[in-house]
Amino acid sequence: MEGRSEGGLGNAYRVNICGESLQLRSDQPPHMIEKVADYLDHKIREVSQNTVNGDKFRILALAAMNLSEELLHARKEMEAYHSLNQSMQQQAKDLNESLDRAISPKPTAKEA
Repeated sequence: MEGRSEGGLGNAYRVNICGESLQLRSDQPPHMIEKVADYLDHKIREVSQNTVNGDKFRILALAAMNLSEELLHARKEMEAYHSLNQSMQQQAKDLNESLDRAISPKPTAKEA
């Protein structure tokens, strides 16, 4: 992967995916661009190995479908985690309030 700075439009990078050299621009750091390109390359090659007589478009479409499925699954897990986290935070808040009430001094008849 090659990268160079090009002002405010992000950095220009050249990546190699399945033997094809592609130029792109991104504000992401070089290690992230390389990681994404390597992952995409891996997924396309994986689909290509498991596809009989697939043309490039078919292989790319299947790889995109696989990546979309992974993304949607990750989003669903993240939403479930977020929901669980909110529930646990509310339970912790409720328990904290209960403890505060339990250990707070009770007003005497003269204070009431």
